[in-house]
Order: sequence, then structure tokens, then C-alpha cells
Amino acid sequence: MDQEGRPMLGSRRTAWAVAVVAVLAIAAGVALVVVRLGGDSLDPGFVADGTSGTAMAHEAEVQLPIGTVRLASGAPLDEIAARRVGRDGDGSVRAAGDAAIVPVSWSFRPSLSYDDLLGYPAVFSLALVAGGERTELGEQDVDLHETGESGVFPEGSLIAVVAGDGDDLGIEVTYEDQTQTAVMASGKVDPGRAAALYPDGPVSYGPRERCDARRTPEARSIDAGAGSIYCRIDPLTRTPYLPELGWAEEGRVWSTVGVVVTAPEQVRWIPTGGSYRVERQPATVALEGDEAVRTPKAPEGAATTWQGTWVFDSPAEPAALLLHVATPMTAVREPGATGGPSAVPFGVDATFTFHR
Repeated sequence: MDQEGRPMLGSRRTAWAVAVVAVLAIAAGVALVVVRLGGDSLDPGFVADGTSGTAMAHEAEVQLPIGTVRLASGAPLDEIAARRVGRDGDGSVRAAGDAAIVPVSWSFRPSLSYDDLLGYPAVFSLALVAGGERTELGEQDVDLHETGESGVFPEGSLIAVVAGDGDDLGIEVTYEDQTQTAVMASGKVDPGRAAALYPDGPVSYGPRERCDARRTPEARSIDAGAGSIYCRIDPLTRTPYLPELGWAEEGRVWSTVGVVVTAPEQVRWIPTGGSYRVERQPATVALEGDEAVRTPKAPEGAATTWQGTWVFDSPAEPAALLLHVATPMTAVREPGATGGPSAVPFGVDATFTFHR
């Protein structure tokens, strides 16, 4: 009221205006909070495909039985353009609370030949660890057929929000239930039972000695005709994982070696031209005196060829290894044939040295 008792309309209008502005301001403030918490703020565990547009700061390599996973991570960020995490608009989004935004990329390169890889599971999983929390990135299924045809290897880039400042970021790579952790700040990897794969994956060693299936002087007088008397000792490969057998025990590896010894079912004794039948005895292959934990199927019927892979359980420490191979065969003179010895032993009975 004024001094004469009339209402002060201007003051009332002003009061209403102030009230409306206050309400609008409060409403706007609430709206901003809602946008920031619901739309502009990213919590730990958030993952999206994308890149940060900045250079990667750290790298690490994790060896798997099937190849190498190359990892990279960028410097932790407080905020990032919304479009880089699949959000609409030209604005940016921030990490909530004490979290950090981390760019991460990975790529896979096979270390075995395409044919060898076909027997192995081709799936591995990735996870991030930071600030005491773990974020699953899911399984990565390597399409070996597509990779073989296109020559393009699998890879991926993503943006993740992790707990803490992101400086302790670790990336876990799990293959067949065995997890290896790469500490991105240092590039160091805790390989666990996969230690024998480092530095460059499965290691192969060639034999020093030549393989000769005509091990006796008499065998030089055997004519194999259209066939051949032949043997081959393949390189010995040491790996901590094999399909069907799984991961070797801590401090152990699987040592695999292929052996081929063959001869025809019938041979001829050169001095007389007499016909001989070839008989075979069981093959034995031993590494450092130990029997194999897995052997190939024995040849059937009258077949005289041994061919396959023997697998041994060996210490993981690199050392010269001795492999003894015995695949005894005998050329037996056919009934009615005259001249020449009644039996001629041949085949392999020798020790081969494998070393780095």
C-alpha cells in the first residue's frame, strides 16, 4: 500500500516477475543437473566403439598359442567429444566423479599357418582393470577363413570409462581360461602358464642329424621299385597349449614332433632280383627317455608307413633335447625265392639332437 492506502501494483508485478524468474532459474538448474548426470556424464564401465583422435601413449603385446594380440591405450581424459562415443550433437561428455575416459585399441596377428590354426579355438576375450574395478569388453572371434581370404586382420578401437585416474590401467587377455594381464603404463605382461610363448610365440628347433631309413649296409641293396624308403624328422615345437590337451602345467610345455617313415610293401634284392615282403614292428619315439603323452594312430593292415605327431610333456626351460626314434622294418625273402639273405633289417633306429 502507498501512503494513501492504494495497492502498489508495480511492486506486485515486480514480485511476481522475480518469483517467475526464480522458478525458471530453479527449473533450468534442475534441467542442467539432469542433463549433466543423465546425458553428459559417463560412469565407470561405459564402453563404446570409437577413437579419441589423439595418439596412443602406451603399447603392449600379449602372446597367444594362435598369435599375437597387440594392445594400445591413450592418455586418460576428463572429457571427450560426444560424437566420438556415438552421442548426437557437437558437445562433449565427461567422466563422472573420480572416473577417467581411456581410449583403447587392439589388433590380432596369427603366428601359425592357416592350416595349423584350424585345429585351435579362435576366440579370446578382453577386459579392462583400473581403480580396483573390472570392465568386460567381450569375446573377440577371429574368423580365420575370412582373414585368410582378405588378408585383413581383426582389430578394434574403443572408448572406455574406468574407475580412478586411469594411470593403473591393465588389459586382460583370456584364451581358453588362461588370463594374461598387460600393465599398459610399463608394457609388461604377466603371462602365467603362457610364459613359454615369450618372446615370440611357440618355438621350433630343427634336428642336427640327418634321418636315414636304410640304417644297415644290406639295406643299400634293396630296390624299392616305384615306392621309396624314406624318413623325415620335422622340427620340434615347444608350446604351453595344445588343443585337446589344453594348457601344460606351470613350468612345463608340450613338445611336439612329426615323424614320417615309409617303405613299399614289396621290395627287390638287387643282386639276385628276388622279391621280398616288408614287415614292420611297432614304432617307438621317446624324448629324453620319456614316452609320449599323445601318439598318432598306428598304420592299419599291411601299410608300412608311420606318419604323425608325437607329443611330450617337457620342462619349460630351454635345453638341448634328445629324441630317439625306432621304426624297425624287415625285408623278408618270399617263399620260393633263391639267393640273397633270408631277412634284411632296415628302418630308423637313431637319436636326434634338437637345440636352439
